[in-house]
Amino acid sequence: MTSFDRRSLLTVLAGGAAASMMPGALAFAVPVFPGVSALSMDLYQGSKVIGQHAYEITGSQSAPRVRTTANFEGRILGFRFRYALSTEEVWQGGRLLSLRSEGSLRDQPFGMSADREGGALAVVDEKGRRYQADGGLLPTTYWMPNFVQQSAVLDTQRGGVLTTQPQALGRGTFYGRSVQGWDIGGDLPITIYYDDSGTWSGRKFSIAGARFQYRRV
Repeated sequence: MTSFDRRSLLTVLAGGAAASMMPGALAFAVPVFPGVSALSMDLYQGSKVIGQHAYEITGSQSAPRVRTTANFEGRILGFRFRYALSTEEVWQGGRLLSLRSEGSLRDQPFGMSADREGGALAVVDEKGRRYQADGGLLPTTYWMPNFVQQSAVLDTQRGGVLTTQPQALGRGTFYGRSVQGWDIGGDLPITIYYDDSGTWSGRKFSIAGARFQYRRV
């Protein structure tokens, strides 16, 4: 890409405008479980479906494993792009033990990892840099409804820490579902929706004037 390069595109797809290394101390965030343990979403660019995104939670609430996959192909500023992502999370007693994420954008691979070391997460970012992150971070896999209560989150694409400034939008409907909407803000310029059971039900974002929506199916 020319005026909209791969790094910029990955940034917006991740939702992040920046990737700081170590925020201030966070309150320990225990993930809240959604009402639905497996779901799929269609991703729309305008009125056209360009791919899918899904998660599945297995195991128990004390020791869950979560797999997230996404695959889509779209066009921005006249350039076609293909995107794929696969993320594996292992939790124990409300703590993230490990996370492995890999994917590709325009056939160029990216990935990151995180492993618990005491009260911190040892993170390896997309450039292979290692650093210690707060052990209370929730990742940008979005399945936990208390994601919207965080001031910083772990970017599961580039491996950085994104600061957020969530603002509640109130209750309403999103394609037939009763939901609560949130503008996440900060480094994460997305709007996200959760239904009454705490299940992720939609997401909206824009890239270079192109508008995208996740809709739960």
